Amino acid sequence: MRSVIVLLLMALTAGTAAAGEGLEKAQAHYGRGEYRQAANLLRDLARSSPKDAEVRFRLSRAHTRLREWKQASRELEEAVKIEPRNARYHLWLGRAYGDQASRAFFTSAFSLARKVVREFETARDLAPRDIDVRFDLLEYYLQAPGVVGGGKDKAEAEVKAIAEIDPSKKAIAEATLYIRNKEWEKAETALLRATVEHPRHASSHRDLAEYRFDRKDYRGALDSGLKALGLDPKSRSTALLVASARVSLGVDLDEADRSLAALAGGPLHDGDPSYEEVHYWIGASALARGDRARAREAFQTALRFNPEHTRAKDALAQIP
Repeated sequence: MRSVIVLLLMALTAGTAAAGEGLEKAQAHYGRGEYRQAANLLRDLARSSPKDAEVRFRLSRAHTRLREWKQASRELEEAVKIEPRNARYHLWLGRAYGDQASRAFFTSAFSLARKVVREFETARDLAPRDIDVRFDLLEYYLQAPGVVGGGKDKAEAEVKAIAEIDPSKKAIAEATLYIRNKEWEKAETALLRATVEHPRHASSHRDLAEYRFDRKDYRGALDSGLKALGLDPKSRSTALLVASARVSLGVDLDEADRSLAALAGGPLHDGDPSYEEVHYWIGASALARGDRARAREAFQTALRFNPEHTRAKDALAQIP
């Protein structure tokens, strides 16, 4: 009997190890931007391990990168069925429904929006101190009409909750409200205050840099971005922001190109810049140098990753 039990345990261990190796291979493909290969491998893993919620989650992320919105939602629905108390899966399911809603007809979008807020609020109930969940809810409450669960009062409550959970995030939460109301000076004042109150937090400087970049204050964005990068040199999102500011200003293009080339070499995972955005800025830098052939190639690469990338489309159309 003991030998039978040992054999069973060995078989189970081997199966778990094989699934783990498969997941690592899939993640390697994903990090290199090889989303179809990642999806194919993860689909095979889902068939052999149908109750592995993490495999379903990773497969959903690959479908999202491939712009296969319904498949992404379906896989996350399965992950939530397997692990109904996993806040992360509920958060990403809400985001997946949001991706669908943004491309749906009105009646479908209405139904999907209700699903978005349901999943976000479920995630909050399961993980009330999760800042990502709180910020997604803040954005939803600000943008959605009351008939599908939006509302200014709810948004303000999220701002208060964020400030209590992480005081260093209070400013960006407040700025989100101001930006929605187009109160630009108040937004920048709040973000500047955060850099004074939390000078050693890279995120405070990065939040200010992102705001300034969006307002086309590229010099201010570069200054704040460099401070953030000095505090967190490994941040790929900050590296892209700094490179983008340099390209927009037409300064330090050699340094920008080195940074962009490093990003394009990967790996890039969730939380990092997208490959399409990196290649777009490679193209923009090439245009700034007058290298149309290289710019065209970079914009085409960006569009292979995301055929809906509007700025890459527009830039490509401008090249004779």
